This record gives sequence, C-alpha cells and structure tokens, in this order.
Amino acid sequence: MLGIEGAFLRGVRLEERNGAFVCTEVESWPLVAGAADVTSAAASAGETPAAPMGSQPAIPMGSQPATPIDSATSADFSEEAPVEAVAEEDKPLARALRAAAKHFEQSEFSLAIPLSKLLVKGVRMPVEARDELLSAAKLELDGISPFPDEDLAPAAEVVAETDSEIQVLAAALPAAAASEIGAALTAARVHVTRTDATALGWLRSLWPRLSEVEAHRRLVLLNLGDGWDLAVLDDGAPVQLRGIGNVGSSAELVREVTLSLLACDVGGAEVGDVAVCGFEQPDKEVLERLSVFGPVRTLIVDNPSAGVEGCAQREAEGGTFDVTPADWAEARTESRFRGKLKAFLAVAVGLWAIVMGVLFGYEIVYNKMRDHQKDLRKGAHARAYKEVLDMTNRVALIDRYEDRSTCALEMLKLVSDSLPEDEGMTFDFFRFRRGDGVFVRGKASERESWRKLEQALRATQVAKVSEDGEVETDENAPALFSEVKPSDSSQNRDGLFPFTIEAKFPVVEEDKAEKGRSK
Repeated sequence: MLGIEGAFLRGVRLEERNGAFVCTEVESWPLVAGAADVTSAAASAGETPAAPMGSQPAIPMGSQPATPIDSATSADFSEEAPVEAVAEEDKPLARALRAAAKHFEQSEFSLAIPLSKLLVKGVRMPVEARDELLSAAKLELDGISPFPDEDLAPAAEVVAETDSEIQVLAAALPAAAASEIGAALTAARVHVTRTDATALGWLRSLWPRLSEVEAHRRLVLLNLGDGWDLAVLDDGAPVQLRGIGNVGSSAELVREVTLSLLACDVGGAEVGDVAVCGFEQPDKEVLERLSVFGPVRTLIVDNPSAGVEGCAQREAEGGTFDVTPADWAEARTESRFRGKLKAFLAVAVGLWAIVMGVLFGYEIVYNKMRDHQKDLRKGAHARAYKEVLDMTNRVALIDRYEDRSTCALEMLKLVSDSLPEDEGMTFDFFRFRRGDGVFVRGKASERESWRKLEQALRATQVAKVSEDGEVETDENAPALFSEVKPSDSSQNRDGLFPFTIEAKFPVVEEDKAEKGRSK
C-alpha cells in the first residue's frame, strides 16, 4: 500500500499472522525539497524498519507547502536563471513511485490519496437503494460536482445502517486530480489496484484513541501534512468528510467547520467531542475557538505512516471504497497483458530454437495480438454503450422514485377498497415491497368473502394518472398484478376463516436485464 501525504510518498507492507494483519515494513520517500520525516517509536520497534530520523512540523495555518522538486538538482531559481521544462519521469512523484516499486519489488499497489483531491458526500438512502448504490451515489455526486460535463466514476461504501435506512459515503476522483497522479504512474510504470482516501485510514488507526470519550456526534480535525481535514462521526460512522486544506486563521477554520456541519444531512445534533489530531500541539487560539462546538481534546500523532497503514487494514478487512478511474484500470489490464505476452514470446523463442517451431509460435502470437485488438475495439464500443445505458438507468431510476401509483399507501387503499361487504372480514397484516408486490393476511366470516377479495385483486388494472392528477380508466389496460396466490385454512374456533393473499407485480424487461447483469 502506497499513500501520498503532504511532502512524502509513504509505503507499508502487511502480512497475515494468526488471523490478524501486522505491519512488517514501513518506508517513505520525499516529494519536496528539504523534507524531514517524523519517526514513531512504534514504527521503529519490532519488525518495522525505522524511517529516517528528523522531525516534520505541522504546517501552520496560512502557510503554503514547500516547493516541489521539479529537477534532479537544486538549481538557482533567480529571475535571471531560465526555467527549464521538467520531463514527467523526472518529477518528484514519478521518482518516488519508481523508488517504491524497486524497494517493494512489485509494480502494482493500492493507493491512498488526500481527501482534498476527492469529491465526497455522506448521504442517507432507503434500504431498497442498496441494489442500485453506485447509480444513486452518482446522482448525489453530480449535484455537487464543479465539473458538470465530466462523467464521474463513483465509489460508495455503506458505513452504517438501520432497518429502514443506510448511511452511505459516496466519492469520486475528478479527472483534473486523476490526470496529475496518472501521469506520474505512467512515467514510473506503476499501476493501481485500488484507491482509498487517506483520511479514512487515519480514522481507522486513531479509532481506539478517538473512542476513549463517548459521544453520539464527534468532530475529528486532522492536521497531518495535507492541511486540515474534517470528519463528522455519528456513533462512529462518518456522515461527512471534507478536505479543508490550509487556512489563514483560526476564525477561518471555525467558519469552514460550521459550513461542514450545516451541510450534514442529519441535522443539528449536539457535538459531544472535538478531537484535534496532529504531529504537534496546536495553538491555544485554535483550541479556544473550536471549543464553541463542544469539549476539545488534543491527540498527538507519533506515527506518520499510520494513515497509510489504516488504509491497508481497511483493504484487508474488505472495505469497498474505491475511486480508481477507468483509465488507470485499463492501463493495469494492458500491463498484465504485455507481461503475459512477453512470457509467451520467451517460451515461443525457446521452442523455435529447439523444435523449429517459429511459424507455429508466430501464428499464436499473431492470433493473440489480433484477439487483443478485437478486445480493445470491443472495449471502446462497450464504454460507449455503458454511457448510454447509465443515462437510461438514471432516467429510469428517477422515474421509479417519482412514480407514486404503486406506492405503499396506494396499495393499502386498493386492498381496503377491494374488501367485500362482510362485517366479519378483516385483514390484520399488510406488507408492501416496491417492485415485488403486496402480502395480506386476515380473517373472514365466510369462505367466499376472501375469494371475492382475490377476484377483485386479479381484476385490478394499471391506473393511468393524467397531468392534472385525475385517474383515468382504460379497458385495454394490463392487469396490475401478474400473479395472485391465495391460501386459506379451515374454520377456527371463533367461526372465522383465516386467509392469506400474495399479489405479485409483473417483472418489466428493464428489471430482468438488471438482474441478469447483477448475476
């Protein structure tokens, strides 16, 4: 796992031992001139190698980060000295990625990136939206994206849930931020398998210390190399994440925190704990101003790689948060194909030298390259088809949520209106599932009463609602329910006939296609 954090590219390696994942190796590479790392006592103990000695002071509010090294030597940046363009492979991030690939002896990594490069939004959704989580997340992100013409690739992770709602963390990596990192990855010939947010890794690593104080709502402010990051936690689940960055004063920091709280969907819950995390003790003025939100405490961080290590732990635990762009994934697939092709060519050349199989080997290579070109063309058509399909699904999703003709209240009214004139007939249980159907359980004084209810439901047709809200009838309209399954039992001691009726909605072609894709 690699992580881009402020002035450093950090790397960690985890190994599974006795059912737990243990950090066995830590390393860091500077991205700016004169950067000094922070060494933790925990990192230098046991099997984890110690990072270079030194100290990394927290970036004071209002200051700018150090100037990146854009050349291999420290040139004179005076007005008289000409500014030369730096090749992409000589830029600091590309050099650090090459060093990490050489150190860990591999070319594929999971990557953690700063929160400031992401679009993140915490949203509450009904439980039924779990099957269309990415589509719903994309709708939410399109509403806050400053790039309206950009097709975002969303990521979503369920962080909390109840019987009726799920709390979802939706995020995407805009193309502007992805292109900068992607250019360095291409120059270093390094590929990404999964992309996480470093702030989530810090929350994972710091949670034992954060949870020492019990609070329903908790504010966590991180000042760990990339400016200020804010996390709003409700019962430990992040409902809001925001990269604030470097601010000019403590008053500006308080203003940004206030705006973030107002943006939370869950309203104005009282803040029970404000945790300020950093490599050094923050200024007293900052702590005093933050006290307007609630009790403030300070957590001093002594392990600068804990955020990347937390992201690695999240991946080992099955975290689904992944904002890897499609072009990064395609580059990884292309690299794997080339590796397999090179291995095959080596075998083919060996066979040619032994059994004169050059023509056979040439034919296989040619067929593989031809099939690969076909796959690339199919991929281009598939992407175009996916764009149209995504837009169609988004429109269909909006139509389904706006359609109230088959909502729970309308179905309850329909069943109630369909009850025959039987004073002894009641239904004491009603269940509705969107897109599935309704289930009714009750009792009747006569056996024929619930059969009349069954026949009424079978005869119900799809209602058409006009623009002015009136219900129009159509004799040629299809049946509302595709299947009505009744069941009854013998007369009970009260002289009543218990019954159940299950009515199923017809499965539309779009839903069939969606189920086929999910399989």
